[in-house]
Amino acid sequence: MNTQTRSPFETSLHTAASQLVERAAALPAEAGRPQVLRWLLAIGALFVAWRMWRGLKPFLWALFGLFAVRYFLGG
Repeated sequence: MNTQTRSPFETSLHTAASQLVERAAALPAEAGRPQVLRWLLAIGALFVAWRMWRGLKPFLWALFGLFAVRYFLGG
């Protein structure tokens, strides 16, 4: 099982998103809910971009390794 501790960035992002979700749920329908939803979308977009970058780095290193092997073997 892969157990990783959360980074400080991930923890603070999760906390802020949780607070905004609670605030959005507590608001009446027209009392500022669109603004809170925009903030939630912005935080979600940052989180997705961060997770994509975090997942992309190992792939790029593997790709670099494959090209290095090919170069040194004369391919």
